Amino acid sequence: MKKAFTLIELLVVIAIIAILAAILFPVFAQAKAAAKKTASLSNVKQTALGVLIYSGDSDDMFPFASGNDWWYPNGSWVWGTQPYIKSYPMLVDPSDPKSKSFWPSWMNPTTTLPISYAANSLIKKSATSTGQQVVGLVNMLQSKDVTPGGWYDGPGVVSQTQVNRVADTILFSSHYYGQNLWGTGALIAGSYPGWDFSAPTAHPQALHNGTAERGTGATPYVVTSNGATVTVNKDARFGSVAVYGDQGIFAFADGHAKTMNPLRTNPNERDDNALDVDNMWNAQRP
Repeated sequence: MKKAFTLIELLVVIAIIAILAAILFPVFAQAKAAAKKTASLSNVKQTALGVLIYSGDSDDMFPFASGNDWWYPNGSWVWGTQPYIKSYPMLVDPSDPKSKSFWPSWMNPTTTLPISYAANSLIKKSATSTGQQVVGLVNMLQSKDVTPGGWYDGPGVVSQTQVNRVADTILFSSHYYGQNLWGTGALIAGSYPGWDFSAPTAHPQALHNGTAERGTGATPYVVTSNGATVTVNKDARFGSVAVYGDQGIFAFADGHAKTMNPLRTNPNERDDNALDVDNMWNAQRP
């Protein structure tokens, strides 16, 4: 005659399984996140190397981020470097939701691909005029104008030889919900007022004095567009840089890539480039 388990024995076994699951599931989740972070780091590094190869074939010039009309097919780093990258998955972070729900309604979701990395196209306040200055590596091609209230537009296109600190000047950063067609979808333009305009990425465009333009502290940054609401970043201090915990994914002008807290990339922004030495987004600093 076979002896069956008693109810108490079954409850003990179930309790043990529940305890083991409670212990192991968070570990599995952490391991999965770590694997995704490693994959993203590899992707952004390969993307940066593709851009550097492009630069080597283009008189050491970095590509530009977008034309004056903000329309990428007329020129952008995504389109200009396609022959050197040739892999859409390389442009995608495994953790990026890749949602198109709050893109402009006119944008064709079947022909526009989400991308997860944004070029450093920083625009910040100028120390020499009441306008702005372009200090990124992969910049927008805006008209140069040094009149009061206008542009002080630095170099529209940057040569590798113009960058003094290649090892700690950001080339790309993780940036979810981006796209490769129009506006700020493939670039981080900066925290200067007016550059966080509506769409399609509609969220803070970098860091300013360690905080995002639209929020300080740990208040989540929520975007509502086209009737869709998305939490872009759980900690608004990180601006539009997507993070794993508190670590963003960054590639630098010399081709290396690493994870770091986004707050460390721009702890004390200064208007004068000569004094803006701690700002890793500023390619014009000494």
